[in-house]
Amino acid sequence: MNTNHFDYFIAIAETKSLSAASRRLGVSQPVLSRYLTTLENDLNTSLFLRDNRCLHITQAGQIYLNGIQRMKELQIQFLRSLNILQGTRPQDLSIGLSPYRGGYELAGFYPYLLNRYPDLNLNVTESNAIQLMEKLRRKELSAIINLYDPGLMPDVKIATLIKSEILLVLPNYHSLCSKCKTDKNGIGFLTAEQFCSLNDILFISAGTDSVIGQVIEDICLRYNFSPQSLLHTSNAIAISSLLASGSYAGFRLQNTIIQQSHIRYFHLPHPTYLYSGMMFLDDHQPTE
Repeated sequence: MNTNHFDYFIAIAETKSLSAASRRLGVSQPVLSRYLTTLENDLNTSLFLRDNRCLHITQAGQIYLNGIQRMKELQIQFLRSLNILQGTRPQDLSIGLSPYRGGYELAGFYPYLLNRYPDLNLNVTESNAIQLMEKLRRKELSAIINLYDPGLMPDVKIATLIKSEILLVLPNYHSLCSKCKTDKNGIGFLTAEQFCSLNDILFISAGTDSVIGQVIEDICLRYNFSPQSLLHTSNAIAISSLLASGSYAGFRLQNTIIQQSHIRYFHLPHPTYLYSGMMFLDDHQPTE
């Protein structure tokens, strides 16, 4: 069964743009435009509404999308069952990930991975960063999905890089919120002196068994700053919820922040970045 046209429609629906979908799929924009026009003519209905080059899916388009997604799932189940019947040995892939961040990223790419390799057996191990790195070095895992810092992981390669800046989080009532200049996104700028003066508020801190916790500890040592910590935890959900309450200070990655009126974000005196993605040992040669 050829489901290329299914991938075309899903990409258009997800990106809401023919140009963005063409880049994702590696096909030309005119090909996608002709495909969509032909499909709408065949079905005698509009599947998308055009608005300033943005495509908004219609009710009919959503019904079509739900249907082809279900058909793709059935195709994967069919191919998997067929391979088992023919005695084909499934490929094994063991991945380690953090319960929160890794799980979120896995959910993002797993359907595409399973679509490409329907006979893949994916074994997932959840743990903290230190334990995952130990398992990776003992070759108990093929790869791990987590935050990455080159200084902490010199023997590791990383793919699918996502770069994000570490930001300071403060309640909106804190005096610094009215003193600091901001960028176009409303994120404030801190001097080293202002950062070190934050001894009048309790911090919610990431544990040092996490990558971000170790990096933040190094940042504080660099400025000779000892925050008053109410809680150290590696539970990202707990940290997010407590910081969102607007009562504590802490640190968040910029790509995970949620704009709320009662909290403010600040660049550190010297911007610091972390990467996230899939990591494997430096001497490991991954297959496709």
